[in-house]
Amino acid sequence: MMALCETCRSADFRSLIVACVQQCRARQLEEADHCDGYYMPSALSGSSCIIKHHSDIFEVGNCAPECDLCQVIFQAFEQREVEHPEDAKGLPIVIRPFQNKIQVCYTSGETPIELCSLDLYMDDAIGMHAPSNWGFGSNLTLSAVTAFFRNLHIKEDDQPPILKKMDRDPGSESSLAIVSSWLQSCLRNHDVCHPPLEFQHPPRRLISVGNTTQNPVLMDMGPNSPPVKWLCLSYCWGGGVEPSLKLTGANIERLKSGSESLESFDPTVRDAILVARALDIPYIWIDALCMLQDKDTNEWNEQAPKMNEIYGGSVLTLVAASATTVKDGFLTKRRLRYIPISLSDTPSGVAAEDESLPKVFLSPEWAPENDSTNGAWNSRGWTMQEGLLPNRLLYYTSSQSMWKCCEEERFERGVTRNLDSVVADFVRYAGDDDIGFNCLRTLETFLKFKTFPRCLPDQWVLFKPDMFRLWYDLVEDYSPRQLTNPDDRLVAVSGLAKVFGNTIRCKEYFAGLWKPDMIRGLMWYTEGAPLIPRKLLTNDSFPTWSWASAEFALVRIDHGDRKISLSRVENVQVDLVDKRQPFGPLKTGSANTITLTGPLKRLARLYNKAWKCEDASMSELERYLSESIEIESPGKVELRYFYPSGVHFAVLQMLQGYQSLDLLVLESTSEVPNNVYRRVGVLTLRGCQEQDMCPPHVLARLKEMENSLSTRLGPRDLARKEYKLHNKVFMEVTEETSQEETPWKEQTVVII
Repeated sequence: MMALCETCRSADFRSLIVACVQQCRARQLEEADHCDGYYMPSALSGSSCIIKHHSDIFEVGNCAPECDLCQVIFQAFEQREVEHPEDAKGLPIVIRPFQNKIQVCYTSGETPIELCSLDLYMDDAIGMHAPSNWGFGSNLTLSAVTAFFRNLHIKEDDQPPILKKMDRDPGSESSLAIVSSWLQSCLRNHDVCHPPLEFQHPPRRLISVGNTTQNPVLMDMGPNSPPVKWLCLSYCWGGGVEPSLKLTGANIERLKSGSESLESFDPTVRDAILVARALDIPYIWIDALCMLQDKDTNEWNEQAPKMNEIYGGSVLTLVAASATTVKDGFLTKRRLRYIPISLSDTPSGVAAEDESLPKVFLSPEWAPENDSTNGAWNSRGWTMQEGLLPNRLLYYTSSQSMWKCCEEERFERGVTRNLDSVVADFVRYAGDDDIGFNCLRTLETFLKFKTFPRCLPDQWVLFKPDMFRLWYDLVEDYSPRQLTNPDDRLVAVSGLAKVFGNTIRCKEYFAGLWKPDMIRGLMWYTEGAPLIPRKLLTNDSFPTWSWASAEFALVRIDHGDRKISLSRVENVQVDLVDKRQPFGPLKTGSANTITLTGPLKRLARLYNKAWKCEDASMSELERYLSESIEIESPGKVELRYFYPSGVHFAVLQMLQGYQSLDLLVLESTSEVPNNVYRRVGVLTLRGCQEQDMCPPHVLARLKEMENSLSTRLGPRDLARKEYKLHNKVFMEVTEETSQEETPWKEQTVVII
């Protein structure tokens, strides 16, 4: 670790800290609107302060090789990609408090120009005294940052003026003590976070985590086993990487005997067991070790639909977010950079060695992405429900550990977010269906899922369309996620489906869709290709009418407009692997069908290459279908849309809204009878008098038109052209439907 240069040692960081604290208190007072009996020491009542630093950035660069702080500042300058760096010559460098941070600027006239921001950290593990000349009160003993804030009437929120210095080793005693304190606080104070009573029966098997002298032991937990506390592990096996130790018929007795030492487990599993021990949670559930992995066993099919009970019943779920494979582990050393600074009034800085003074550090500003779990774990299919079903989550990322429960989020670096206040406005309007459901959509997915039950009235007779918004949002979040086995696409969200169904009191669930809202649910589409969905599964694992057949494509289901159904569901039939598991896996084949009745028009083909010719004999609908297929086809248009042999196509009217019409496009099969179809895609027609008001999905389509057809029209002209076409097709279909001899005959079709 390098020392500070003379200029950095003599900088009055004590005054900067005082000003940061003052800014934070003022902000918190403003947010709270009032604070009775509040006392602000006079030392904090001033405005901000500006500390002079080096004469210019090049002097900072000269000191950088020997000074940690100058090195950080000069690196920030080099990364700014300034077109004329020489223009900074002679611009003095100053340091000031700004929005709870230390901001480094160069000054040009009276206007400071930000160069970089620095975060303030304090060692949270060492007791200390605040010097009397700080103005915080004499003989104030501080055992940690939390106590420091408490004495200064500051709350630890999402913008604290001083952060907590983290240990580079997330497996250290001090680091584990922090996450343990989070769990204990939640257990004591958050009644809403306790697992539901019906989920507190242990899973079929659990691993007793043991201790330093006792190996982990696999335990059978029968239906009469007493309630126990268990931790669930959510992690990535890793693409193509198999755990070195999995539960099989060959090693089950060895695991039950405790013969496997902790070192024989994969690093991610080993780290999870160590955390469970530190948290004093006696059992852990890990899929690879608690479910038989032999191919000839049916145990996976039995246990997979029970994830809502296994994860939902856990006292805590540990997320190994930083581990891309089971071989990585997550208790790995972090890359942290803390620069100790002097709080002495003397230029020499000798007094900074005094143990009675707080140990304060500067560090480059924390990147917002370090407070997220973006990475491999966030892109896997199974992990979505593993992150939504539990009420408590402990994340280990490469940057820090993070806590999330129904009441709050906590970050190891000393940031706390009160989630209860986030949903306060929602709760206020929960009784109003329209406002309540709209407020729900503004929440992030975890809060949305946990808060949804509070949106529903105590009693209702009919299912309302808004009730299914959450499910469609979940489908949208889940659909692009990857699975090693695509056949797991529905099973990997079966736990979420089960909880959602119980919440809305509906058991009519079929291949990812709900029967009370089936007509709208069938109108799913893949982003960028609503008529010709891309990445469709080629096997018969899922029926074509289910969004699960769109392999790892972003699926959307529009639910913003109030629409009426033009078709009706006559029957839905799914062939389940286990009839007792309605949310479980389906058998492959054509037995998974839906029968619909509605206005239908048959077409000999979907694509006619003469669509650009105005004299070509075809309806506006056929012309629009041809154009859409040409736009959405990534290369040449498939021959099956040109010249179908022995089959035909059909368009079924599904939903009608104000100046809108949603159509389901179908392709007949070679099967008999002739009313058996496969789903192709969807088509939405808009009739609008205000042609300049273009909805987002049409704007996206216009962009594709620009790219595909190299049109020279401007965006406004394109919008008008598209709406003109929309109106022509919309009016044609509407007029044809109202005719006495209409080509849109009400017919019944079966979709496989």
